[in-house]
Amino acid sequence: MAINIGLSIIIRLGMAKQWIIASLRMTAQLLLVGFLLDWVFALNNPVWILGVALFMTTIASITAVGRTNKRFAEIYLSSFVSVLGTAFFIMFFALKGILQIDPWYSPQYLFPLLGMVLGNTINGISLGLDRFMDSLSVRRKEVEMLLSLGATSWEAANELIRDALRTSLIPTINSMLVMGIVSLPGMMTGQILAGVSPGEAVR
Repeated sequence: MAINIGLSIIIRLGMAKQWIIASLRMTAQLLLVGFLLDWVFALNNPVWILGVALFMTTIASITAVGRTNKRFAEIYLSSFVSVLGTAFFIMFFALKGILQIDPWYSPQYLFPLLGMVLGNTINGISLGLDRFMDSLSVRRKEVEMLLSLGATSWEAANELIRDALRTSLIPTINSMLVMGIVSLPGMMTGQILAGVSPGEAVR
């Protein structure tokens, strides 16, 4: 972290302050979440478990919008619905359908998986939103002309939406291409560190 801050100052990237704030915030958040999860694990109450999960999802949706310079009125709501829908579907399918955890909201499984899902979701939504809003700003007159000629909102912005979706999927595709060769899934890494054989962990 210190090297990144130093390089930012030397090269004059103007990101030294952001690095410092991010590192301090990360440390504080990790300490806080440790105490919070200890408390939630001890309670083992579904209301509190799902409440914390919803809070994490809300913060993720806000963070996904944070780097987007150009915004529209319902951007936070759109981000929240996207993150919540994605996280709920993947989590329920993984915990209930694949791992068959009972109850499915067991915190020792829910929170680690949710953290990984939200981390990937933030990157995709942030890239997609940023690309879409920039493209819409540049090609605004073209979109308005299509609308004035009777095109629907989808027809007018279809090309921009597809371009944004392609951009948002790049990190996921890159990650999948090197999975098992360059990088290992988070859960697999954790199991190997815990002493589980790689063959068993990969399942």
